[in-house]
Amino acid sequence: MKKLKIKRIFGIIGVSVLVMSAISLLALYTWIGHDVKGNIRTAELKYPGKAEDALISYLLDTANSKFDRSSLAVWTLGQIHSEKALPVLHGLYKDDPEGKTCKRRHDKVLCQYEIHKAIVAIERGRFFTHSRLNR
Repeated sequence: MKKLKIKRIFGIIGVSVLVMSAISLLALYTWIGHDVKGNIRTAELKYPGKAEDALISYLLDTANSKFDRSSLAVWTLGQIHSEKALPVLHGLYKDDPEGKTCKRRHDKVLCQYEIHKAIVAIERGRFFTHSRLNR
């Protein structure tokens, strides 16, 4: 009788943890999607074309700060799985997957770690990307 009660409690706890984990993942995915949409809107207000074209233009425009080019354009291109951006990203990448060259210098150089993550996300097709926003 007592063992059955303990098993039931652990079962309820297990299901609760699974449900909370699923809710957390959904909330995170939604939050990231909101940021991606905002970044696309920012780029599209400044540059013509669809999402990836505007983001690539934003990335290549040296009038934009290096920090914004990394955090807004590079990150978002990876999130929307922009294969069109791959040649541009490869051209900017200096084989620094850990971002050692840009540590505490994001206002002076493009973040190599962000570029690396974007390339990996595009080439390997990460599961939780927002490629549906690339229109």
